Amino acid sequence: MPRGGKREGAGRKAIGITRKVSLTLSEDEWAELEASGKTLSAFFRDLMRLPTAPEPVKEKVAYERRHAEERWQIYLRTTEQQPSPEVIEKAKDATFRLLFPDGENVAKVETKTQYICPFTGKRFGSMDALVRAAIPHLIKSAEADQRWKNASEQPRSPQYFDQIR
Repeated sequence: MPRGGKREGAGRKAIGITRKVSLTLSEDEWAELEASGKTLSAFFRDLMRLPTAPEPVKEKVAYERRHAEERWQIYLRTTEQQPSPEVIEKAKDATFRLLFPDGENVAKVETKTQYICPFTGKRFGSMDALVRAAIPHLIKSAEADQRWKNASEQPRSPQYFDQIR
């Protein structure tokens, strides 16, 4: 017959080291924390696990002049609405002047890292764009969680005859 008291391997497993902390927050911050429905440690653990994006890595990609010339030829062949020759010449001149300064044959264009949203998997050019797109997604997710929580708090029908009053 089992006995009470401390037993090897019994109880909830520790998830870390316990330290006592004093925390000063505004009333709004405390309200936000309480509204989350999480314990203090769970709230801060989740906050710390939010992904942080690295700074964009800039690298230069080489693009040969002949590729740009081919693209211009393809565009002019396949476009039905042709602008005037002066407009075409001005745009073409700007292309080659900016991409290939001093008549160079290879353009070196900077590229940046894309940010992959951990919530949707979509790619963004900046963290700001990622967060702007994530907010509506996360609001819908939180609303679904709230509906689920509200549904689970509803009284359930009795499952056994002895529960009926």
